[in-house]
Amino acid sequence: MEKKNSALTYAEIYGQADSFAAINATLPAIQETLDKVFSEQYDELIFTGCGTSLYLAQTSAHIFSEFNDIPARAVCCSELYFFPRVYVKPGRKVLILPITRKSYTTEVRMAIDKVRSLPEVKTLAITCDADSRLYNDAYILSPETAEDSVIMTRSFTSMVYLATVLSLHVAGKKAELESLAAYPDHARRLLKATDDLARTIVAEHPELNLYITLGQGEYYGVANECMNKMKEMGIANSEAYFSLEYRHGPMSLVDENTLLVTLAHPETMKEDAALLTQMNSYGGVTVAIGEGVTEAMPDAAYHLELGCGYDAACSAALIGLIGQFLGYYIAEKKGIDADNPRHLTQAIVLNDK
Repeated sequence: MEKKNSALTYAEIYGQADSFAAINATLPAIQETLDKVFSEQYDELIFTGCGTSLYLAQTSAHIFSEFNDIPARAVCCSELYFFPRVYVKPGRKVLILPITRKSYTTEVRMAIDKVRSLPEVKTLAITCDADSRLYNDAYILSPETAEDSVIMTRSFTSMVYLATVLSLHVAGKKAELESLAAYPDHARRLLKATDDLARTIVAEHPELNLYITLGQGEYYGVANECMNKMKEMGIANSEAYFSLEYRHGPMSLVDENTLLVTLAHPETMKEDAALLTQMNSYGGVTVAIGEGVTEAMPDAAYHLELGCGYDAACSAALIGLIGQFLGYYIAEKKGIDADNPRHLTQAIVLNDK
């Protein structure tokens, strides 16, 4: 596991299993907070964040909607700040869920301060920073995920995991919550398997110059985060789409220098398989990740079986590990230090605010 290139980022990637275990160890406190927050009735939930945390919000809103009847959606913090009345309508009780690794990200603070001034709004932070309590009504915490690296890796997956726990708990899904006890072990296995796969792909296809991640449902936000990791670490030309949207124009770019990674959702497997077969015919290098993909998507050049037995919602924090490792190995191939990504910092702080 030890790496000389971008060693801090690589170590953080492998710290994800420990983050899941730490959350599991604090589940009673998390559930107590959720019981207090959801003792009230809400007309809508709005998950919000910036960058990686926005993609996290997209996945979280879908997972919550999967299990609960309360409408939920994802909105970026800048939209909430500039247009709060568009998203928070008078007479509706709304719970805003800011998602943030660091509590001092300016846009998050701006957005939350703005919407909390509106009537019938409360906030519940999903965070890796206990200081989020200073400007929210409540928070749930990933307790061992301070994350020293600039690139968000274990913070992303740990907060997806927190959002999954939240969604299952509010829905009363006790059996599903109990099944998450094995999550750290699944993570350790999949970290090694995904690492091996990403290293192999980059080594066997050094000519790749366009990286596409595809996903439907809760996997769309994860696909966006895979795109982001390859941009941030590898300064790579990467894109993400809803799987079937890729045919509507973007596939014109596919050639033998294109990698297409499908995060295969159980409900879209047949259609995803047909899409990958078509992309193969254009010369693209195809990858299928999910449960049962080896049999369901035989034309993919590479397969990675999750092997966890979870549904799509509970798999969301694990299926996107491929984006982190691809970003790492693309950076290594180019001689880029992902520990010091170009133009980036841990949190965006606007000096004029």
